[in-house]
Amino acid sequence: MAFTAPAKATFTGIFPAFAAVTDEAYAFWSARAACIVDPIQTCLADDAELACMLATAHYLTQQGIGTGTDAQMAAQGASGFKRIKSGSLELEKADNPAVSGMGDWGTTSFGVQLYPLLKACVGGPRVTGTGCVVGGNGFNGFAGVIPPWGS
Repeated sequence: MAFTAPAKATFTGIFPAFAAVTDEAYAFWSARAACIVDPIQTCLADDAELACMLATAHYLTQQGIGTGTDAQMAAQGASGFKRIKSGSLELEKADNPAVSGMGDWGTTSFGVQLYPLLKACVGGPRVTGTGCVVGGNGFNGFAGVIPPWGS
């Protein structure tokens, strides 16, 4: 059964910063979030609804919707800034290695909260260009399937 996003009233009750979100925006972005949660809802178990709400909040924030700092910066076109200078005021974001590995999820505080939930459900053996992972499926990433060993 396909995962269904929580009702807008539930979402705005948990995340009051989005109380002014329109029905149309909520419907669109929560449906996108539900698509992320649907294939891993069994793994997420009791956290599936939370994951969907965090993903929805992440998407809305990126659109500049909401009253949080992240959303206000996105609304002004400054969400991805590294360095901003205005007159004598100069701001620079420090590099955070923990967040930089999160990709797009690392761009908002909601995505940073969501990432560990997603990572726990989609982690697994990693394939590298130097060969296959021991106990893996035999694919080395470049040459295709490796023949059985020892014959």
